[in-house]
Amino acid sequence: MSRALALLLAALGLAGCMVGPDYRLPEVGTPGKYAGARDHHNIPPPDAWWTVFKDPVLDRLIREAAAFNLDIRQTGQRILAARAERQRTIATGLPSLQGRANASQRRNDFITGGGGLSNPAAGGYFGNNLIDIIQAGFDVQWEIDPAGGLFRRIESAQAMIEAEQDYRRAVLVSLLGEVARLYIDLRANQQQMAITRANLATQEDTLQLTMARAGAGLDSQQEVAQQQAQLETTRSQLPAYEIAARQDAHALAVLLGKSPDTLLYLLEMQTPVPAAPTDVIADLPSELLRRRPDILQAERQLAAATADVGTATAQLYPKLNLTGFLGLQNTRLSDFTPVGKSWAMAGGISTPIFNWGRIQAEIDKASAQQQQALLAYQQSILTAFREVEDALVAYQREQDRRRALSASVTANALAVTLSEERYLRGLTAFLNVLEAQRALYLAQSSLVASNARIATSLVALYKALGGGWQPMEPPPHAETGPG
Repeated sequence: MSRALALLLAALGLAGCMVGPDYRLPEVGTPGKYAGARDHHNIPPPDAWWTVFKDPVLDRLIREAAAFNLDIRQTGQRILAARAERQRTIATGLPSLQGRANASQRRNDFITGGGGLSNPAAGGYFGNNLIDIIQAGFDVQWEIDPAGGLFRRIESAQAMIEAEQDYRRAVLVSLLGEVARLYIDLRANQQQMAITRANLATQEDTLQLTMARAGAGLDSQQEVAQQQAQLETTRSQLPAYEIAARQDAHALAVLLGKSPDTLLYLLEMQTPVPAAPTDVIADLPSELLRRRPDILQAERQLAAATADVGTATAQLYPKLNLTGFLGLQNTRLSDFTPVGKSWAMAGGISTPIFNWGRIQAEIDKASAQQQQALLAYQQSILTAFREVEDALVAYQREQDRRRALSASVTANALAVTLSEERYLRGLTAFLNVLEAQRALYLAQSSLVASNARIATSLVALYKALGGGWQPMEPPPHAETGPG
């Protein structure tokens, strides 16, 4: 229950009158540390996690995505709708006042005589009379729910506002992670193209040398054909990287709320894959429950579902209905001058007696939905822990793989140099040169992919830890909606 709602109930003396269960935050057991964490300190990860890459282009893309992404703007409208729903719920429990004006004419046929109206058989004559009534005034209606069903509805509406705010944060976390992932992938594809072109240049030089040796009778056309085949195989990799890089730029532009061709200039910037730090400190697992917006959203949805049980239960109890009218009236249609006052007051109590189990069915439904929300909350916590552990192990083990690939590139480069020297001296077959060139290219390509995988694993880790929305949080009531 929010503080504002609690104060309202206390002022009306109804805080203890609400039926249904009162919401309490479920107790959830959390591990003391992450199994994949190499070190452990009670230090939260950086909120603006993208700054650890020290890439100004990435920083700018992140800021623009947070400001202009259309999904984020949609979540702002969802918050406005939730606030409007809370305002509507509050209004349904307050007295309503509306203007009313009506005019009517009525004719009465009657008999008068010596016996009076109570004895028409006593004689007399027939007559008639036209009665005009003009009324204008105000109607007042108020339904009072002593069981507190109204306040349970307000409690649910407030929880849904907070759930929508957390949903906005969850969308923002996913958005920033996707922007970083696409940017890293774009730079990786560019670097793959650079490596491919460098290997093409080397292989073209080797082809020219092989053709010259074949012309001098030192080699056969078989070696020329083999080198030509390897050259074209390497060349065939370029279009795939170019396609992937352009598609990354298209996707980034859409995430920034722009047309797909807006960011193609990024392809002209030769920037390496953003370098990730070699180690990162994960926060306490218990902090995850306060940082992950999807967990916070599930918890608020559970609070709303708990209040809905009270709303359904309140239908079992009586309701007090008050109505009133205050205005002016006249008795002639031809004269609009008010000559009299008119007022009416009425009160009543309505209570359910027999409804074929409808109310109990609604209570059972609300209770089942509450349990469903509780299970969803528990599942969101387990999923969050799993995502953190997955990201930690991927980030750490990939660094081991990168070290091995780096050593492999160095060894393969030396193998290419030695095989070429031995081939020129006639000490080894040309096939060894081809194999050495192919192995070097594969190792270089794998090293670039590993660097990108380390960076994206770090992005996934920060995303799993729930970081990113804190520095982008809009100021209170930034959606210009009802408070």
